[in-house]
Amino acid sequence: MSENKKKSQKKKFKIWPWVMTGFVLILAILLFVVPARKTGPGYSIREAKLEKSNITVTVVGTGHLDYDETTDIEVPEGILVDRVFVEACDRVDKGSQLARFDPLSVQLAIDRVLGDIESYDLAIQKALPFDDTEVMRARVAGRVKAIYVEEGDRVSDVYEELGAVMLVSLDGKMAVSVVCSDEMHTGDKVNVVLSDGAVKEGTVKGLDGKMCTVTVTDNGPDHGEKVTVETKDGDVIGTGALFVNKPLAIIGLEGKVKTVHVANNEKFVVGKALLTLEDLQVGSAYEKLIEDREKSKQQLSDLLTLQKTHMLLASSDAFILGTTLQEGEMTGNATTDMGTGSLTGQLSPGTQKQADSSAAFTVAPVNMFTLMINIDELDILTVKKGQKAEISFDAIKGKTFTGTVESVAVKAIEAGGIAKYPARILVAADDSMRVGMSVTAKVTVDEKTDILLIPVAALQESVGQVFVYTEKNEKTDVLEGKRDVTTGLSDGDRVEITEGLDEGVTVYYRVASADNMFPFGPPGMMPGRNTQQTSGNNDG
Repeated sequence: MSENKKKSQKKKFKIWPWVMTGFVLILAILLFVVPARKTGPGYSIREAKLEKSNITVTVVGTGHLDYDETTDIEVPEGILVDRVFVEACDRVDKGSQLARFDPLSVQLAIDRVLGDIESYDLAIQKALPFDDTEVMRARVAGRVKAIYVEEGDRVSDVYEELGAVMLVSLDGKMAVSVVCSDEMHTGDKVNVVLSDGAVKEGTVKGLDGKMCTVTVTDNGPDHGEKVTVETKDGDVIGTGALFVNKPLAIIGLEGKVKTVHVANNEKFVVGKALLTLEDLQVGSAYEKLIEDREKSKQQLSDLLTLQKTHMLLASSDAFILGTTLQEGEMTGNATTDMGTGSLTGQLSPGTQKQADSSAAFTVAPVNMFTLMINIDELDILTVKKGQKAEISFDAIKGKTFTGTVESVAVKAIEAGGIAKYPARILVAADDSMRVGMSVTAKVTVDEKTDILLIPVAALQESVGQVFVYTEKNEKTDVLEGKRDVTTGLSDGDRVEITEGLDEGVTVYYRVASADNMFPFGPPGMMPGRNTQQTSGNNDG
């Protein structure tokens, strides 16, 4: 090896330790100096004082203004429409003329309704009971084994509680279940010892594993009586409670018990009087007749009002949403031959039809509007009926209105793959409002006053603990004074502090500057590319 080459290698060995020393020094600066500052280029430290203030939490939804709940204005069927004065989308005042009807058709309708009422009166008279009592009679023969009612009892109450007003034995036998021995067989005779010591002969009627059913006469033994079953030699087989072998529950639903005509253990035949009932309610047919007569009476009143002027007037201020009336046609589905005065298209020979009413106009109130907004499933449990909502319109600048949540759906609808729950909000009408306008509603779901608040950005979190910094090192910009806190209500910008800090304490936190958030320029701007967008071909 030449002398020059040896000198060159020796020189390299001398330089290498200095390179390593420099590298270690730079690494130390990066590890200790830079983190200590924390607030490098692109970050700034802000401070906020824990002060008392108010906070309101809202849920925002959008929708379109619509009419409030609609109602129908009805008129009797079978009257001839002479003139219709309004159409859909009209606004009418109370007392405005809506329609005029032919006088003769109104009179014919009055005559029909009077005939209906007369028919109802006759039917009601026939439906009235001649006697206010009723005898409940046996439809089958049997023996009374239990009577659950007494005089004065309302039978429906007893039936609902016990499932019967009386219990009857149909086949003349009572039964008891006992554990039987292997030597017993169906048809074997046994002794049944009653609670008073009397002995009745019984018969083994059924075997089910180790259990057997023994029957005995129903003449004497009581339902539920404790008995002992013995062999003919007097050996005890078992004990149990007697029950009716083939029972029939007597049902009663109306009236009070005036008289009980049978006694316990009494045998009776078909047609035997069991109970006499009083204070009976009239039947459903009678009630329906009364209801239909009342409807006809109301129709008569409406027709008599029409007869005075033959005009249908608006009963309140309203928006007209639609009408079924056609000039020159009958209301409802009926048609009338004005030459003979007979109603056709509705009646069939030998039948009487009640004069019905049909919807003439569909209207909505003018003093109230409604809007439907969709609430995200994460917020739906906070939105409730009665909460206030701040209403703003895209078309009505600089003015807000107050609405009230009327209802919240319990079933979600799918909107863009996300579950949304419709909420209905009522808002008082204003002259500047128009149906179909775009609306934004801010529903107040929670609010607190006079509570301690700091910015949400001041909160830090680590290993499940929420904390803030209460000190700042002015030389190194290191945040210090870590304090654990408990938070409460938040509106997304500010948060309530319920524990951990006292009023007046200053907290420090870091925020990213605009330059750090977008190091290569504003959103949408790429390095080295012009932000101006063009369309069409570049003819260059």
